Amino acid sequence: MPLTRVDDKGRVVLPKEFRRKLSISAGDEFIIDELEPGVLILKKVDLRSMLADIIEQAKNVDPDQLESEIEEEANKLARRKYEVLD
Repeated sequence: MPLTRVDDKGRVVLPKEFRRKLSISAGDEFIIDELEPGVLILKKVDLRSMLADIIEQAKNVDPDQLESEIEEEANKLARRKYEVLD
């Protein structure tokens, strides 16, 4: 298991063998999360591709239906919060 360090700017160098194996290059973007105390996970993401997918999906959204669903959900939450019976 390769050893690496954090530099004074908080950067961690990924060992060359991992960069090659996972096709990681300068400028790649990652999501980082704490799996458990002391254990971090990195997930390589392609934000441009993700945004393009979201934009494509948004084209199929019916604004009137979305507004109706939001209003319905808001009413459910309000009834629950104020204990109003249907």
